Amino acid sequence: MNFLGIGYQELVLVLVLLLVVVGPERLPAMAYQIGRAVRQMQRYARAVRDEFSDEFDYIETQYRTVRGEIETTKSTLREGQAKFESELQSATPALSGPLLPPIDSSNIMGTGEASPAAGATEAAKPATEPDGPPLVF
Repeated sequence: MNFLGIGYQELVLVLVLLLVVVGPERLPAMAYQIGRAVRQMQRYARAVRDEFSDEFDYIETQYRTVRGEIETTKSTLREGQAKFESELQSATPALSGPLLPPIDSSNIMGTGEASPAAGATEAAKPATEPDGPPLVF
């Protein structure tokens, strides 16, 4: 037997020293107190373990509830996405023609004459000279 690095010989030596130091009269009372302390520590350890177990069970049920809600939301979103994609696919054939008129290729490189836009004549006026130097703060 080797428990916590203590063999038979070390255990017998500790018991003999305990008998010599404490004495045969007080040894039974001391053994009773040690046993009582060990039982009390076991009770405390069991209470802590049970409390943590209850908390972990509560957290696990909360996790499962939230996980179920997430799965429900995911399935709802996937159904909506599938519906949207099917509507988009049904609308796509209607848009198969060109959306803009063709561009005149002679005007692309600037070889042709371009007419100015309606509002461009006012913007093309030369700028006036400033009255003075710029203000510096």
